[in-house]
Amino acid sequence: MIMYINPRSSFPLVFLATTTVIFLLLPATATATGDLCEATDYKPLCRATVKGITDPAKAIKKAIELVVLKTKHALLMARLLEQSDTNDICKESYDDAISDLEESIQSLEDNDEGTLNTNLSAAISYYTTCDDAYAEMDEQTSLTKVNVILEHMVSNCLALVTLLHH
Repeated sequence: MIMYINPRSSFPLVFLATTTVIFLLLPATATATGDLCEATDYKPLCRATVKGITDPAKAIKKAIELVVLKTKHALLMARLLEQSDTNDICKESYDDAISDLEESIQSLEDNDEGTLNTNLSAAISYYTTCDDAYAEMDEQTSLTKVNVILEHMVSNCLALVTLLHH
């Protein structure tokens, strides 16, 4: 019995199967090689952060703890800048980011990936809020470069979360 397969109707199935295999293999490859940072967009920053840790949960925890520390430094920088409404927005944003990042660590320990991802994503939005506040006032700040690094660090954390339970 010869079966005719319409190429147009089978393409979605082949595409779905291929993307599923790729999705499942990428995290496994990263953990199999011991380089968790292979899954991240900012590999050198990730490698400097996790320094050879091979357990995804431990790497994520360390990475988040470092982002908390760096965000506290940014908050201190904001406090040392001249008082302004824009700067107040940044200070509040950093406080909120620290709170969400600390909750992220608890979510990681509770194996609650949904809340973990939500809190990490929120932290990125807080750094963006600070930058946007200065941009709207057409002002320059030393915090902009810091915010970019913080955003990259959190982006790496989000990528590392994809390695959990694989």
